Amino acid sequence: MTARLIGFAWCSLFLAASAAGAAPAQLLGIKLQDSSNDPSITHMRIVIDHDTVKPGRITLLAENQSKTLVHEVLIARAPGAGELPFDAKTNRVIEKRVHSLGEISDLAPGKTGKLTINLRAGTYVLFCNQPGHYKDGMIAKLIVAR
Repeated sequence: MTARLIGFAWCSLFLAASAAGAAPAQLLGIKLQDSSNDPSITHMRIVIDHDTVKPGRITLLAENQSKTLVHEVLIARAPGAGELPFDAKTNRVIEKRVHSLGEISDLAPGKTGKLTINLRAGTYVLFCNQPGHYKDGMIAKLIVAR
């Protein structure tokens, strides 16, 4: 009986320590915008509420503020000094050549979506890959640093 109580106590301490060590995901708010929701916007854009987050679990919460267009958000490691690989025929980023870490796909006007991922330190890009949207400015840089 005593061994059982000691085992139970150790198990309880272990679970409590594990739960205490599990940090909640950081929230990154993302607004997908174009001229349909604000006529002063001359190019489509992705607006993020933080340009730097800490490594670990990040929840991307995207809101398509457009009144007329479908948007999406893909996240990938930044390509360094260059641009993402682009296919002029389809007017889209070549997704097979980009190591996408996740996607919130095809958000209808006014809709929201979310994605939780683990990110290491580094530089990432968030972009919309609907035809023409990336080249029109729907890209944002995210830095993950301690």
